[in-house]
Amino acid sequence: MKLEKEEVEQKMLAIAKLIKETNEEKDFDVENINYYEDFKFEGSNLAETNIFIAEVADKSDGIVKFELYSGNTNNLIATVSPDGKLHFSQEYLENLREVDEHFFESLDIDDLDFKLPEELGKDDRVFTKEEREYIESKELEKDIHGKNKELTNAEKLTDTEKEKDDETKEEEENKALSEDEKQQEQIAKQKGIPTHSVLFVRENSNFYKDHPELEKNLYFYRDNDGVVKAEYIDSNGKSQPSEYFEPSQTALRQETISLGDDGNPVTREVPYQVMKTKGLNNIDKDIRDIRINVKIDTYGYLDIEEARQGKNGEWLSHDVEVKGRNYNSNAVNQTTSIRSRNADPDKQTEDFEKAEENEEAFKDGIQYDEMYLMRNSDVIMQELIDKGYQKEEAIKIFNYMIGEENLTMSEAEERVNEEIKEQNRDENEKESTEREESEEQSEGRTPGDDAWERLEGHRR
Repeated sequence: MKLEKEEVEQKMLAIAKLIKETNEEKDFDVENINYYEDFKFEGSNLAETNIFIAEVADKSDGIVKFELYSGNTNNLIATVSPDGKLHFSQEYLENLREVDEHFFESLDIDDLDFKLPEELGKDDRVFTKEEREYIESKELEKDIHGKNKELTNAEKLTDTEKEKDDETKEEEENKALSEDEKQQEQIAKQKGIPTHSVLFVRENSNFYKDHPELEKNLYFYRDNDGVVKAEYIDSNGKSQPSEYFEPSQTALRQETISLGDDGNPVTREVPYQVMKTKGLNNIDKDIRDIRINVKIDTYGYLDIEEARQGKNGEWLSHDVEVKGRNYNSNAVNQTTSIRSRNADPDKQTEDFEKAEENEEAFKDGIQYDEMYLMRNSDVIMQELIDKGYQKEEAIKIFNYMIGEENLTMSEAEERVNEEIKEQNRDENEKESTEREESEEQSEGRTPGDDAWERLEGHRR
């Protein structure tokens, strides 16, 4: 059952409290808590809904561990040992057995490595320690208000005193922040979102140099619904929607080839979301269209790329230079410069496609990330079945593609084909052995022998 936003927050707070209560004698901190609406235990056919993964740091030795909890029951599902192995709780295993013993017996979960998904789904959330404490404080305020607790006159502050007190606290907090960080925090506070969900474009970035028509003080942010939008701060200090970008959407799932620091293409991937742009592709005729690729890392941090479509239809992307992050390398800026007319997406994408055709370089296929494979599992399975594979064989191929080895489809098919051949050989050998044994048993017998046996059996 899908949890609503408020339910997710309440469950997160309850689980954080539970962790503290069960470890009250230990000196530790609960850091990030990730929520996943759908979570697959990589390397197995086990999956759960509404999973909370807490990052717990031991102050005494600096070791960080993970604990997995069910958002449906708030019970512990598993812990992760320092070597990265999953250890499921006995209670969770017993519940699995009670639900479906046959399924439980088929599970191979004794030696699973723990891996966080590379990308967040639409309804997934990352709660930082700061965000959790902020939500806790709001809940406390609601509780106090709901119980109508009244302070004595001596304890009360006048509105003016309270405002001054709040201003003093805010000034002290801001002293340690740079101007850029203050700006980022201010927007995050206005939007009610984590600071890492706001990205300001650098004034001296190549993004501005290639597109000087863009509004100054441009920033991108991910709202509470998970949608990325573009705004800018006008001369009056007010945020306004940018006229050059549309809000992101998941329907646009274009494959994109990304540039590395050396200016050469390195990976092909599908972004988390895509933003369409308006009027940014009128200068360089080698570029058919320009979009913004949205990426979300494991910890919920927003990242954006400029993606350009060449005349051959392929997309090529590179990082947008934002405040608080590293600048692009000179090689990337030179390769993608629209001003110098060096930008030609076709050159890089065609070079990459040639490399894809080289079996030694890319092992005869594209290694898509696991989230892409999971989203398109039905399509991939049907494609394999259309090729003539049985459903069980198609499942094996798909599991090899999303497993630790991360095989390409060609490699996974080859692996399963070998397994099928080996199985056929074993079955043929077994049939041959059984046939030989049957012939040996009947060798030398006569019709009279058979008749005598039947007669003796009748007498008994």
